Amino acid sequence: MENAGQDPAGQQAQADPQQAAADPQQAQGGSEGKDYKALYEDAVKESRKWEKRSKDNLEQLNALKQSQGKPDPTIEERIAALEKENGDLKAASARAKLVDSVAKATGLDRAIVATLSGADEESLTEQAEAIAAIAKPQGGAPRVPEAGQKQKPGKPSKKDILGIEDKKERMAAIAANIDLFK
Repeated sequence: MENAGQDPAGQQAQADPQQAAADPQQAQGGSEGKDYKALYEDAVKESRKWEKRSKDNLEQLNALKQSQGKPDPTIEERIAALEKENGDLKAASARAKLVDSVAKATGLDRAIVATLSGADEESLTEQAEAIAAIAKPQGGAPRVPEAGQKQKPGKPSKKDILGIEDKKERMAAIAANIDLFK
């Protein structure tokens, strides 16, 4: 009975929005054909817009990557590098101790022993002894100082001290070597 109070035109008006939503082409003007060229051009414009945005984003990403430089090493890489450095330092310390002990045992200068190529104490000692044998003078003659070098002053004798002409210097020399004058 509710339908009896409504007019048929009202029912038709309610049906038209439903039909218009279901068939937009008929709502716009009926049987006109779709403008496929315009739709294609709109799709191409939209495509070009997103392509341009994509290229811009790629350029920004590349710029950021270049500005960041080298990425931070991972924890494992850093640990490996530190362990290698630690091993190198321990090896250098062990080599220094070995060189010191061989230099002390053979009587050679540490700098000479450090240049030798022996890896263990036995080979390093062997090389150091070979150099020491070559470096030692042959025979029992004392070494003569090189020409032009001053000899290291030894302890002066009583005669040398009394031969000093300046009275102040002579008195200072006597005081420094008082054991000669007792």
